[in-house]
Amino acid sequence: MIKSIYRQLMDSIKRKILSGELAVGDKLESERDMSKKYNISRMTVRKALKFLENEGVLESIRGSGTYVKSLPKNNDAIFLGDQNDILSLTMQIRQKGMRSSRVVLSMQRVKPKDEVKIAFPNENSVYEIIRMALINDTPYAMQKHYLPCSLFNDAECFDFQKGSLYAYMQDRGYRPQTMTSYLRIAPLPDEYMEIMKVPKGKKFLLFNYYGYSDQQKLVEYTISFHHPQYTKFKFVTNIYLGE
Repeated sequence: MIKSIYRQLMDSIKRKILSGELAVGDKLESERDMSKKYNISRMTVRKALKFLENEGVLESIRGSGTYVKSLPKNNDAIFLGDQNDILSLTMQIRQKGMRSSRVVLSMQRVKPKDEVKIAFPNENSVYEIIRMALINDTPYAMQKHYLPCSLFNDAECFDFQKGSLYAYMQDRGYRPQTMTSYLRIAPLPDEYMEIMKVPKGKKFLLFNYYGYSDQQKLVEYTISFHHPQYTKFKFVTNIYLGE
């Protein structure tokens, strides 16, 4: 379904706010300037701005202009952090009604080191699979998956660009049943900047995932950089208030 022009303008303004191009408190272009820029009527521009005002995203100040009031809700965001149902990233994207695709950048058997060695201290080698996930053909996440070779000794025979990582693990009898994840904010490594189409220093949501089998054996360790524009997450914390 093709969105109406004013809805397209609304989406464009929201994307600029979510990406950081427009910050809270910034002044928007005038209705006249936007009308000329996008070759649409001022009535259409006014309608889009009015809807965004009603949503609480914009604020119009008489005699001054229209300003960004708050961040818009991103209903297309992928919701991470709910571990009750472990779904592949592809399935989470598709459940949102968006098109999912992925590109395998490299696939090799490597000797574990650093944090991978800590995750798999008894493994002599692991499979490293580096993939980029896309939403509607737009780069979304950069993921480095590590699988122990002692459990998955034929991973190089599987097409991880077309096929599901978890389908492969399920077929080998070691699909993760529980997941532990850790989140921090970090810049995307320089070697992925160009392919992810982001400027140097752009901060991403960095998740470290530990997937366990039903015998509580670690079967997957994943380092996953997610674009913040398309990501939501939730966490639960227990706070001890004392006596």
